[in-house]
Order: sequence, then structure tokens, then C-alpha cells
Amino acid sequence: MLDWPAAASSAAVVGSQGFLGRALTAALRATGVHVLEFTRDRPCLTSTGIDAGLMAADSVFWAVSTINPALAEAAPERVRADHTLFEAVLNGLSVGDGRRRVVLLSSGGTVYDPAARPPYPESAAVSPLGAYGRAKLDMEAMLAESSGALGSGVSVRISNAYGPGQPVAPGQGVIAHWLAAAADGRALTMLGNPATTRDYVYVGDVAQALVAIHQHTGILPGTLNVGSGRPTTLAELADIIIAVVDDPAVTLEMAPGRSFDVARTWLDSSLARRVLAWSPRTSLDQGVQQAWSALRSARPERTDASRERA
Repeated sequence: MLDWPAAASSAAVVGSQGFLGRALTAALRATGVHVLEFTRDRPCLTSTGIDAGLMAADSVFWAVSTINPALAEAAPERVRADHTLFEAVLNGLSVGDGRRRVVLLSSGGTVYDPAARPPYPESAAVSPLGAYGRAKLDMEAMLAESSGALGSGVSVRISNAYGPGQPVAPGQGVIAHWLAAAADGRALTMLGNPATTRDYVYVGDVAQALVAIHQHTGILPGTLNVGSGRPTTLAELADIIIAVVDDPAVTLEMAPGRSFDVARTWLDSSLARRVLAWSPRTSLDQGVQQAWSALRSARPERTDASRERA
């Protein structure tokens, strides 16, 4: 049995400037962990090989991705590029002392079989409806196949993460899209059925689960769900957004759904609760309020002007 130090000395975050990567980096540093950041400006893999800092890290968090559910459908070349990079890094990391923990940030909302009944435990059948879920499962398989040489690999299936600093990215992040629309005085656009159900988990809670993985001193399951465990429909989410924004001018408009979106998905995160002593602490109402407050603080003049025009 491999044991990691009680307080592992260092962690590497590949994709540290992304939404989850930034939150994770801050949370790790808050516990005194030395964090090495890898970004487009400081790649972990160059023509001369893998960065020495990455090789020396106790934990390597793979938080980088160039795809989301919409982009994976439209740009399969991005999927291939992500896979090629991940495979190359895994191959490089396999040349080491076998005591490294590699943590892949995967997707809990897109990998499970939509024909199964949620909430989904890690043992539930997987059968992704879209290219994004298939891409994440392929990366999970790469990590599982490499884990013996690496030391330990954990695929963390995260549900729909949200919170302050989430970018308004095409095809992903309904809460970020709706809050940005409200701030700009635009209508909230609901895609598909208002009964569509998701599991929204606050970014700070996700970061704490990942810190717990870094701090864990024994063998962990190869797959862990991280979600709120609470189903929320789009209609319920819209009510929360409208209540938090508190602007009578905010309106809601309907648009057609997307072929790769599943009707209902939420996670059973009880395994993470047992092995990590972790549980989500932020309610959806609280998290949306914090995201809205952060957005207004970041651009108060624009937000106030939008509300006046509305």
C-alpha cells in the first residue's frame, strides 16, 4: 500500500488559470501547499520534455481542457488534441518513483447512461449521449491504464460547477450566462424543457474536495463523484436567479434544446463523503448570491447602467 505524506509538500495544477484551476490553486495555497501553476504561457510539456516541477509534484491535477459540451460536438480536432497532450504527459510521468497522485477533473453530468435513474453513484452505467462525455471517459480510461506506473490515479466526476469568476463560455455554464444576461439587461434564455434537471455544485466546495484528495494519505477509489446531490430544474434555477438579481425588468425567453443534452442528471456523492470526509456546504441560493455579488463588484458601472436602461 502506497502512503503519501500527511501533508504533501507540493501540487501541480495544469490549467491553473481556468475556472476550476484558479479556485483549486487558491484553496491549496490556503492550506500551505506549494503549488506549481501550468498555463498556456508556462506549458507542462515542451519540445524538451515534461517540466521538472511537474515531475517532482506529489499531486498533479489535470484541470485543463479546450472543449465543453458544445465545442466537443463541433470541433473533434480539439478532442483529439486534448487526448494527445494528456497521453503524452501520462507517458512522461510514468517514468518516476511511482508515488505520484494524478487527479483528472472529469464530468459527472455527461458520462452516465441517461437511461439509468439518477442520482448516479460511481458504479452506475456509463453511456454518454454526447461527444464531451465520450471524450472525458476516454481520458479516464487513459488514466486508469497508466495508474500502476504513475502511483495513483483518480478521476473526479464533477457535476455542474458554478460560482464567482465563471466565464461566460459558449455552450456551457447556464448560471454564468443568466447572471451576465441579467447584468446586461438582457433576457435569460432557457434552452429546452424547463423540467431539465441538473446538479449544481459551488466552485469552492469542489476545490475543497480536491484539496481533500491531495491531503489523503492512503489509496483512493479510481473514480469519485463530486456534486451537491440535489436535483434542480431549470425552472427552479430561473426562480433563484430572478430572486437574487431582484430586478423586475429581468425576463425569461425560451429556445430549443440541444440534441446532446440529457433530461435529468444528478450525482450520488456519498463515496466522497465517506473516504474524504467531504460534503458540499454552499446552498444554491447562497452560491448564486455570491456569484452575483462578485459579478456586480467586477463591473459595477456597467451593471448599474444596464439596470437603469431596463
